[in-house]
Amino acid sequence: MDLKERYNVDIDGVKTYYFKNLSNFLKSSFLIDTPYSLPFKLRKEIKKYDIVHIHEHRHSLALVASYYARKNNIPYVLQAHGSVLPFFQKQGLKKVFDNLWGFKILQNSSKVLALTEIEKKQYLKMGIADRKIEIAPLGINIEDYSNLPPKGVFRKKNDINPNDKLLLFIGRIHKIKGLDLLLKSLTLLKNNNSIKKDSNVNIKLAIVGPDDGFLDEINTIVSHLNLENEVIMTGPLYNEDKKEALIDCDIFIMPSQYESFTTSGLEAMACGKPLILTKNNHIHNWVDGNIGFSSEYDEIALADSIKKLLINENLMKTFGENGKKLISEKYNWDAIEKQIYSIYKDTLH
Repeated sequence: MDLKERYNVDIDGVKTYYFKNLSNFLKSSFLIDTPYSLPFKLRKEIKKYDIVHIHEHRHSLALVASYYARKNNIPYVLQAHGSVLPFFQKQGLKKVFDNLWGFKILQNSSKVLALTEIEKKQYLKMGIADRKIEIAPLGINIEDYSNLPPKGVFRKKNDINPNDKLLLFIGRIHKIKGLDLLLKSLTLLKNNNSIKKDSNVNIKLAIVGPDDGFLDEINTIVSHLNLENEVIMTGPLYNEDKKEALIDCDIFIMPSQYESFTTSGLEAMACGKPLILTKNNHIHNWVDGNIGFSSEYDEIALADSIKKLLINENLMKTFGENGKKLISEKYNWDAIEKQIYSIYKDTLH
């Protein structure tokens, strides 16, 4: 891709710019982006815009964009996407970044967008005034789920019996996602005969997503726990292939050590599937007892929640219907786009 091809690329009507990293080593080892030509291009282009929307503040792009926005008196809105507080990985580097630039980027924003009430509290801990915080959740295009694939396709592709109970995880294969906990819970369920209505029913787990540094560990755990016949690893799936997996599962599982929000959970809801997640997920308070169950971050508690749902077909159906209704009313992009547009208007006035 040459310079002319990298700039002004039309992606579904959005003018898009691509910038080459000066160092791929810094990107892969420290998650530091070095788009060396960005400052020169942004310095000229930013003057054409009324408002800037920055995603994640702990980022070189956020540093450059916020600087030129302030320099040209252009207000900017910032959306952290679950990364408000410095925790889990590279905490030391994150704290250094915050002390040098991060706090200033947050403080100079006109508005910050929180995905949930929990994330709003995190902004407050970072010293952001309450009046500057707006809650704007993620959403999906519900039209994409109006014509779903038929049931059975994913199970047939992966040799899963139609009578088997299928648990589904979709996401990055990363330590933070809690897949090791889920596998331990699966072992407990495997040995619990009270779930099985007959000898031909088994519990299967499909793990869908790209490796993000934890796949070897997961394969080792699967082998150690003798779960080779219960676990299906598909790699990442997209579009119709992903919908086939969602349609064929019985329960969608999010066992994360930490999770602010996830579109995959919304996609499962749009397909009428109940959710089970840990209380480390920011959305656990409105999921629990309404769309599914939330449990403590513990293999026994997680297994109990899964079991309680698997043996109650009517409850699974009710949770699924509740999820579809909630997507239609609150978590569709049409409603969220209007909300964000309103925030933009308030920011400019």
